Amino acid sequence: MIYILTFEMISMVKLSKIFCVCFLLIFFISCSKGDKKIVAKYDDGKPFIVEYVKNNGGKSVKTYEEHYYPNGKKRLEGKFSENRKDGIWKFYYENGSLFAKTDFTDSKEGNSWLVYLNKDSLLVDKDDELQSIGFSTEGVPVSIKVKRRGQEIFYRFFNSFGIMERVFLKGNIPQGEAMSWYEDGSINSIHYYIDGMQDSSYIVYSQSGSKILSGQYRKGIKVGKWEYFSSEGKPLGYEIYDTDGTKLASVDNQGLKYSTEPSSRTKE
Repeated sequence: MIYILTFEMISMVKLSKIFCVCFLLIFFISCSKGDKKIVAKYDDGKPFIVEYVKNNGGKSVKTYEEHYYPNGKKRLEGKFSENRKDGIWKFYYENGSLFAKTDFTDSKEGNSWLVYLNKDSLLVDKDDELQSIGFSTEGVPVSIKVKRRGQEIFYRFFNSFGIMERVFLKGNIPQGEAMSWYEDGSINSIHYYIDGMQDSSYIVYSQSGSKILSGQYRKGIKVGKWEYFSSEGKPLGYEIYDTDGTKLASVDNQGLKYSTEPSSRTKE
């Protein structure tokens, strides 16, 4: 009897082999982590924290840990050795893309941090010198300070890993531009520092992108005209400050009021 294998049949055989290899690989990796144990769940029963444990001399030892988002996507994963983080750890955005990666081998703070603003843009790369890093009680990075070509930069993050704040520093003192964001990624504020004091323009935006505040600082003191707007961009009024920070006038929808003495300067 002669068997004739068509292209489709050959393709199916190849796919079956690939599936088997992948299944065995996943099975091997899972077994190498240890026994799976769900230690925390969401209200709907989906896993939040998963640990893998192995028996070591009669004791149950944690070897790996995974956290998950409510949508089932992985939030973080990494190895444990002697009850501490070890080796490569990865942290993920809720959409599944990589937020950060580091190596905890012989380091409590991690080595060669990579932090992604999105899949195509790096905030921190392995050539940046780590100055400090902050972790939440969950063990995820909430802030990081690095030095890049002599420039110190401080980043702070939301629990969702979205960027909350970026400040340029000099000797741990704010120096230059500082920006903050809402959790959806829209700009919250833009301001500047000189030797730790706010200086130059200060602008605040609503979450919809409308300017709600605009003013000037000089060495930490409000000067000039400060304007205020509603979240829809409607002018609400303004204030006038002298060069020494004294408020000279305040204008709102009710009219003009001077705020300095003597009272004879007050416009009725």
